[in-house]
Amino acid sequence: MKTDVSRQLTTFAVVLPVLVLPAVAFAVSQGVDLDHIGEAPILVQLALYGQALAPAIAAAVAFRGRGFPWGFVKVPPRTLLAAWAIPVIGVGLAYGTGWLTGLASFGADGLPMPPLLLVVVGLVPGLVPYLVLALGEQLGWSSFLVTRLGERHSADVVAVVVGVAWALFHVPLMLFVPGAVEPGVPLAYALLWFTVQTIVLAFPLVWFRLRTGSIWPVLVVHATLNAATYFVGQAMTQPRSPWLLGEGGVLTTAGLAVGVAVTARWWRQSRVSPAAA
Repeated sequence: MKTDVSRQLTTFAVVLPVLVLPAVAFAVSQGVDLDHIGEAPILVQLALYGQALAPAIAAAVAFRGRGFPWGFVKVPPRTLLAAWAIPVIGVGLAYGTGWLTGLASFGADGLPMPPLLLVVVGLVPGLVPYLVLALGEQLGWSSFLVTRLGERHSADVVAVVVGVAWALFHVPLMLFVPGAVEPGVPLAYALLWFTVQTIVLAFPLVWFRLRTGSIWPVLVVHATLNAATYFVGQAMTQPRSPWLLGEGGVLTTAGLAVGVAVTARWWRQSRVSPAAA
């Protein structure tokens, strides 16, 4: 069994960059800019957005057999609500701190709807597209990597490994594709805080997955983070203050760390075996 898991993990680690790097290279060769991704040729858009499926594809190649731990297990609504609240609290603290201290500017001009309505729309129906994108990633990270590593290591150790892997997955995009890192922000700075961010968030993701055997709360955390950041926080911040807010922003990282810490009793409960998935 140990040999089989080692083989699966090795295969996953090899296949994933094989899928990601050519997609990034193709996008770069076409001169894509993420700030204008809607203007890019459809094949370029598919290459970039399709990367969200790469962890799931790599996991399917690595697992190669029946009984893949999909994790489509029902959980109580309160568990999903707790998962939703973690990034809402974290992102809310980050942007609220920026606006209240004057480190970032709140701006309602140009919003498609009143701010309060934007919050409601962004954090409820706005989750849907991000749930779809999160599924491709989390079938790889949570349903495959977490359950395989969870057979050998504690949940906290698994969280650190998964957080680092999640960050590394985004490194080619951040290194080579314009618009992935805001102009004027040093690449090393963005990479540092983005990595801290993914490690912090990996703790509730891993504990939810191992404790409940379900991928649903994991998807809710991931999707709500993106919706809260882009549909709500970034839309209401003009200018965007990339050193402080957004992916790779120090305030965002700090806010999420506080959000994860204060909600620890919601997700850090007695663990069940990953075989329950």
